[in-house]
Amino acid sequence: MSDHLIKAPLVFNVFKPVNLSSYDVIRHFKKNLPQGFGKIGHFGTLDPFACGVLLIGINQATKINNIIHDTFSKTYIAVGKLGVKTPTGDLTVNPTEIDESKYLFEEIKRLPINFLESEFAKVFLGDYLQSPHAYSASKYDGRPLHEWARAGVVIKKEQVKRSISFIQVLKYSFPWLAFRVTVSSGTFVRSLFEDMAKHLGTYGSLKALVRESIGPSHLSNSLKKNKWPVLGDKNILQCGKSMSEVLPLPEIMLDSVTAKKYQNGIPFSIENDNRNNQKIWVKNNNQVMGMGEIIDGYCKVVFNIS
Repeated sequence: MSDHLIKAPLVFNVFKPVNLSSYDVIRHFKKNLPQGFGKIGHFGTLDPFACGVLLIGINQATKINNIIHDTFSKTYIAVGKLGVKTPTGDLTVNPTEIDESKYLFEEIKRLPINFLESEFAKVFLGDYLQSPHAYSASKYDGRPLHEWARAGVVIKKEQVKRSISFIQVLKYSFPWLAFRVTVSSGTFVRSLFEDMAKHLGTYGSLKALVRESIGPSHLSNSLKKNKWPVLGDKNILQCGKSMSEVLPLPEIMLDSVTAKKYQNGIPFSIENDNRNNQKIWVKNNNQVMGMGEIIDGYCKVVFNIS
């Protein structure tokens, strides 16, 4: 295995199993990847009770973390239980409230799937205001909210605008409701299901959550646990994707003179290009040099790959 591949900026589309934290996965890769790979980080936390796509970047691929969040929506499949409220929004803890109302068992129980889907689409599709869940990785004063909550301090943050572009009810077998949803980065599906249940007139908590995709990175081609790296196996690097595969963008090929300017952080003009605020991959000799952004006819450096 060449030093070039070991030091290449790569992204792994990893399947995170249930009952492992996102950092557990990072720890495993950090311990078992070939030495010399540089930095490592994941592109968006998955709760331990959830499973699915977890993107892990090594070397300078960690630089596209925030750009991935800003660029791509995420699709989830979730299963929730109606009539139950928990402090965490999932069924990993005991309920604090149980709805035993006649309305739940005689009215909500009989709602048809097409009605549920229509109602959820009417209320939640498009812009959606959501407060970060008290038991989440969202931070307050430098600490995740779940740490505050477990210490007995429940922090209520202001609502943030999120976006929901797709919602589908997959199955309804009372009290269980399964749905697929595509949301903007930062959306808490646990909180969304609580709001969906509230709209129906009851409580709701998630039983299961699967992250199906982040942009073009899909569950179907994720790296299952039996394919994770083992100590001394350098072939794992061949499972990594280039940054441009994970984040498809327009490309520009530079000559040697302009490439030198780019390396030195000097913006260069792009003639006859009407794109503005467009991020692009910058190449020289068919190799990615880094990322640029077109602003007012100039390509400015976002980051270089040294």
